[in-house]
Amino acid sequence: MPRCVHCGEPVKKGQERCFACGQKARGRVRSGEKPVNPFIFLFAGALVVAAIVGIIAVNSGRARRTRAEVHQQEQARIKDSVRAAAQVRRDSAKATARSDAAGILADEVNKLEQRFDIVRQQVVKDQPSPAQAKLISEIRSEVVRLRQLTVTIADQPGPKGDSLKVQLRDGERAVRTRISDLSRAPKK
Repeated sequence: MPRCVHCGEPVKKGQERCFACGQKARGRVRSGEKPVNPFIFLFAGALVVAAIVGIIAVNSGRARRTRAEVHQQEQARIKDSVRAAAQVRRDSAKATARSDAAGILADEVNKLEQRFDIVRQQVVKDQPSPAQAKLISEIRSEVVRLRQLTVTIADQPGPKGDSLKVQLRDGERAVRTRISDLSRAPKK
């Protein structure tokens, strides 16, 4: 005869419940096995929920840090671009000042050349004497050198440019002296 799986009392065939313990007589329970406690399932579910919440918290923290890092990088890029724009403005202002200074120097050379042309037309006219021809050639070559020097000065800021300006001033004095010599040179 079969026995109740819960209490071990004999049970008749077809009997649904055990008369001794009141449990279902047909349920199978393996020997040595205890019934499952529902708190274990609740505890496991709570652990799973806690793990999910932890993962979400860690990821949101990473996302916040990532957003903060992106924001810092963007701010650094903005600062760099502002610095670069300011540097371009400073460089542009320096270049404008240099080009203005070079323009003034070029105007001085132009005025010197105009003076030379006026003196040459008044003194020499058509045929220069050999002494006048020599002076005219020297003056022209010196004016060409002065023009080249003004271009070089525009490209050379600082002490090197100052040194070139001194050379330019000396060259202008030399041309003025030669123009005076041309006006006093012996004619044919």
